[in-house]
Amino acid sequence: MQFRKTAIASLIALPLALNGAAAFAQHLTHVPNANPKIPGVTLPTVLSPELAQIVRAQGAMLVENPTDAVTYYGYLNNQPNLLPALGSNVEATKTEPDKNVYLVVHGLKGADPNYDHGRRFLFQPHEGGPRGILTRINLDADAAHRVTVLATTDSNGIPLPGGFDGITWYPWSARLLLTNEFGGGTAGGVWQATLDFPSVVEDISGVMGRGGYEGIQADSDGNIWMAEDIGGSTVAGARLPNSFIYRFIPKNPHDLKQGGKLQALQVMSKANPGQPIAF
Repeated sequence: MQFRKTAIASLIALPLALNGAAAFAQHLTHVPNANPKIPGVTLPTVLSPELAQIVRAQGAMLVENPTDAVTYYGYLNNQPNLLPALGSNVEATKTEPDKNVYLVVHGLKGADPNYDHGRRFLFQPHEGGPRGILTRINLDADAAHRVTVLATTDSNGIPLPGGFDGITWYPWSARLLLTNEFGGGTAGGVWQATLDFPSVVEDISGVMGRGGYEGIQADSDGNIWMAEDIGGSTVAGARLPNSFIYRFIPKNPHDLKQGGKLQALQVMSKANPGQPIAF
């Protein structure tokens, strides 16, 4: 299989005219300022005039393989109706695909084995609900096959956690790496998932550590970097961080389950030479 990776969102900006990607990028009109955030006011996205937005998937789109956990993209099946009834504010839980991985892959199948799902895919773990979901947006597919639910449980049948935030493609083991920040040191950690359908998802936190990992990325040497996000206390108006930057050095990049070394970034103090900054 052949792969190409970048970060991309469900709402995709596509060039109106393209004569070579590198040449096109050099001729985009600069957008100096993004629209400011104004509570209660919806403002349009500011794009270069050479770009246009195309919606590939949005909330309430029917997935091609409804499950007991999810029927519509972006919602969980925890209420009878997606949207609240008249006079009510009760609606199904919305989920957030915080980070995305875009891959060009040949030969992937979906819930319909007889349908050609194309070669351009967007993989998304969902955050914000009582359970986690791994979905794949099939960018070349028609509406009926646009969104595939790859997994809602791990390989042991345990529901995926609801705090999936980070995702990255790890080419050495041919796996997606997903990070769960909910639960911090007791429930947070790292899961790995295959690209196929159904995806085989494994909890590998036993070798990569339990933590409130939010971001995850691999460097060119196969080491894996993780950024934690579990808040912290405030003392005398100053924020005391309770999160760290980690680096995992695997014994065998082709099989992360073999373990490795987990390191935490230590920052040395200029005020006290030779001493690390402590809380």
